[in-house]
Amino acid sequence: MMNNPITGYQSLADEDYKMLAYVSSLKGLLKPFKSKGELELLENNARSVREMMEPLMQRLIQSARRYPVRQLPLIFTLGPAPSGAIFLRWRNQQNNKTGTPAFCHLIGDPKIPQRARDALLEIERDRIVFNMQMSVLTFIIRQARECQEKMEQADMLYQG
Repeated sequence: MMNNPITGYQSLADEDYKMLAYVSSLKGLLKPFKSKGELELLENNARSVREMMEPLMQRLIQSARRYPVRQLPLIFTLGPAPSGAIFLRWRNQQNNKTGTPAFCHLIGDPKIPQRARDALLEIERDRIVFNMQMSVLTFIIRQARECQEKMEQADMLYQG
């Protein structure tokens, strides 16, 4: 993680992704899959990478809870999805509803200290990218599973 001396926020750096990049090469995605087993391997690899992202997510949450962001009426937290993925979310501290409207108000409010607004922007950028990566992995998992089912159906039809 890279610590920003101005905002105090530690965003993710290249070294945080090194192991993930090594494990999750997309080279295995673009090939002619010939069996359910190959698709199952793709699904399992995507699940493993998604699980490996959880510690990074926790570090982002901890970093975002430091000063100056902790002084704001906003919570940076985990939001589990029905797909099994976990996304980074903003929550409104006052009513525990979605924090997106509060985030939008705070980041544009000139009364909020510049340091806090800078930190919010860094956190939001990391959140957007992290959630995109989580979405891509979740999509690959779902597609691999659906393709396995379709191959199984085709095999059953073939066998009569």
